[in-house]
Amino acid sequence: MPERGWTIHLADGSRILVELHTNRSRTEAFAVVLVTAVEGFEVCVTRYDTAHDQPHRDVLGRRGGLIEKEWLLLSQKSEAFDYALKDVRANYERSIEYYLTH
Repeated sequence: MPERGWTIHLADGSRILVELHTNRSRTEAFAVVLVTAVEGFEVCVTRYDTAHDQPHRDVLGRRGGLIEKEWLLLSQKSEAFDYALKDVRANYERSIEYYLTH
């Protein structure tokens, strides 16, 4: 199963870590993880992945840890991967603010 990973650097210094596993060009698994620095430590702010064999987003909070799982009800993992990457890129500032206040 081919595995690819890359990092997307954001304007504020945060990063999106991307991991994609495919089999014959079919998406089998993925992770899209938003990380940022808080008080000198790198923290995971939110992540989309295919753990539990179902694409979902883990909504995290600084004080509360895992707050909620948002299950993605998309028919294909490739659709879920595309959605996750677009969502994190478009909303990373809002995700960081949410993380810091929860």
